[in-house]
Amino acid sequence: MKKFSVRFLATLAILYCLALAALFSLQRSVLYIPPSIYLTPTGVNLNGAIEVTHPEHPNSLLGWWMPPKKDDAPVVLFFHGNGSAVYSNYDIYSALHMKGIGVFALAYPGYPGGPSLKTTQDSLTAAAIEGYDYVARQGIDADKIVFYGTSLGAGIAAQLTQHRRPSIIIMEAPFTSAADMAQLRFPIFPAAALTKDKFKSDKALARSDIPLLWLHGTHDRVIPFHIGETLFEAYGGPKAAYKFDGGQHTNIWYVGGREIIMDRLAALRRPAD
Repeated sequence: MKKFSVRFLATLAILYCLALAALFSLQRSVLYIPPSIYLTPTGVNLNGAIEVTHPEHPNSLLGWWMPPKKDDAPVVLFFHGNGSAVYSNYDIYSALHMKGIGVFALAYPGYPGGPSLKTTQDSLTAAAIEGYDYVARQGIDADKIVFYGTSLGAGIAAQLTQHRRPSIIIMEAPFTSAADMAQLRFPIFPAAALTKDKFKSDKALARSDIPLLWLHGTHDRVIPFHIGETLFEAYGGPKAAYKFDGGQHTNIWYVGGREIIMDRLAALRRPAD
């Protein structure tokens, strides 16, 4: 019986180590889930969107650009969530542009339309910097540039604040860090310590005074509400929170988020008192 117990425990230990090794080596395949196809602006009936070529990868896109209709209008740098692509939130881009707001939607490395590079925190952050700089080169003042990130995109937006400053940052269904999310998903493994792309949004924003607009649904099954709430409560800068009772991971814009975001963007056009 003792020998059986030792063998059983040894087998469990081997299986555990094999599972841990597989999780470590495949973690980016778990973290990043790009769609399989690319749709053009015409393909989603988005009139007025320009496909911007990446300056360092001429056969790939940096993103989609919709210029603001007036000089005093803000420009939203939009960072989509996982499982999405540059085209996925075309209805949001359209709604913003109908109000005269400019939009630059980033095409992620390794995602449809974006450069054929490995998707990592570093490559995503570098692409976000390129996107910001493209908008700045269009003559858009820094005080008119807004970061709007959903889910994974909120993590990218947080990282970008360490390199470029927006007028406000909108975070929809954000996480404290990808490492925290990994530990939540795989509690029997030391997942947080082994996460390569940690996306520490809480650390990136720790000393920030950028106005934060935070939105999260209580029924979010992808990034639990309490994770986003922890990020918001730890933030020391000016902030506003919007809790959506019954809100899920991808429907915040449609259950009241649109009006809140539009009103906040409209405030950028009004002169300060």
